[in-house]
Amino acid sequence: VLFAWRQALRVTATAVPRVRLAGSNHFSKDFKFSKSLGTVINTGEADEQFLVWVEFVDKGEDAGLMLASPEMLLTKESLKRRMKVKPADQLADFSDIPLSQSYVADIVNLGLQVKQRSKWFNRISCYANAEQLHELADLGHVRKLDLVKTFTKNYDYPETPEGENMPESIFNETDNANSFNYGSSLAQMQIINAVMTHDSGYYGQGVLVASFDAGVDNIEHPCFDSIRARGYRSYDFVNNDTIVDDQSGQQGQGYHGTNTLSLVVGYRPGNLISPAFRSNVIIAKTENTDSETPVEEDNWIAAAEWADSLGADVITSSLGYIAMDAGSIRSYNWTWMNGDSCVITIGADLAVNKGIVVCNSAGNEGTNTTHNTLGAPSDGDSVIAVGSVTSTGTRSSFSSVGLTIDGRIKPDVMARGSSDYAAQSGSGTGYSTVSGTSFSCPMTAAVVAQMLSANNSLTPIQVREILKQTASKSTNPDRFMGWGIINSWEA
Repeated sequence: VLFAWRQALRVTATAVPRVRLAGSNHFSKDFKFSKSLGTVINTGEADEQFLVWVEFVDKGEDAGLMLASPEMLLTKESLKRRMKVKPADQLADFSDIPLSQSYVADIVNLGLQVKQRSKWFNRISCYANAEQLHELADLGHVRKLDLVKTFTKNYDYPETPEGENMPESIFNETDNANSFNYGSSLAQMQIINAVMTHDSGYYGQGVLVASFDAGVDNIEHPCFDSIRARGYRSYDFVNNDTIVDDQSGQQGQGYHGTNTLSLVVGYRPGNLISPAFRSNVIIAKTENTDSETPVEEDNWIAAAEWADSLGADVITSSLGYIAMDAGSIRSYNWTWMNGDSCVITIGADLAVNKGIVVCNSAGNEGTNTTHNTLGAPSDGDSVIAVGSVTSTGTRSSFSSVGLTIDGRIKPDVMARGSSDYAAQSGSGTGYSTVSGTSFSCPMTAAVVAQMLSANNSLTPIQVREILKQTASKSTNPDRFMGWGIINSWEA
């Protein structure tokens, strides 16, 4: 079937007339260009480099054979997690088959450097100018060429530490009326009722959480002692190495990731104790903070595939970025938020389909009276979009709102994201307060880890529905706060 499909596509491609594009010495099958890519090529400079998706027609001659042996495609951890959501004879599908190496080699032979690879979408991403794009379109096994979309920061609501860093407190057993001494992190734990869950013995143990952010610049912080002792995996999808700390001469700074990770697994009695402090973690650097377009969807999708391969149970993704101008070509905007249009949203839903709970920040775009202010992939119908509340339980002014274009309520749930107490970035041992939906998201993902500690057979959709049914506005959800503030113990 795959062979027949490939041949049909090739026959169709051969039958299409070849049109010479203005300013090019190459004939090109321009039907392979997406509308947005065609537009930017025509309006850009002749030598401008475009970040593009190159989609292939199939996955090569051996695709069918590989699909018959899922244990050759997936790790045992990934297979085990998928058993919660898929029949035993359908644990792998076409998206799990690796890319054809010969197809990728043809791209490299054109002098192009592959940036990211996606087996889920059967695509690679690379930078190419107009001339090179025409050459790519001439390849028989290239099906489509499209722009890789990017996200831009909203500087009206910057997510940066508030005030000066606070020194570490000395742990005093007698200060504590609970099972643990939470120090200044007690209030953010109480508002989501996670202290009671700790008292009952659920700390996220046995759960693997994948954190997507801008890297972690202070993994040596004392609140991470336990995860360093247990061991963790990391990968930098911006600079393509395994070090997610800041490095001289490389792109991106990881202060934000230090903050968010500490709200998942931070453990320093008397200072900071987070909901899932006994979870295992993997850390992906997906954001380039040096760039005007700091998040690129190909980095996120590559990280999701990596997390899947390692058997991650939960993804916490603190993305609060979107271009808000309707009609934007190079980035998504509110008109795309229908759950089915953004590639990054489709990728997030695919991760859920493979058994991973995906929690994503709703965004920091505040309220608009006429339309949503969401950022992809929080619009996904299977993604848990997380908004932010203040210490009093009211919605934070910066927290993004729904509805989605197709009329669904978003965000799904809320957690505290205003003045959260988090680990200090850099090289210090202290703490700081941080604000943004980037910080309510990891708190929610950590509660998911607590739930999976209690019952690891829960599917992602069951987890989402339980969170919604036990949240503070479960009977009267709206576009501002969704189903309300999560309740860890009730969930």
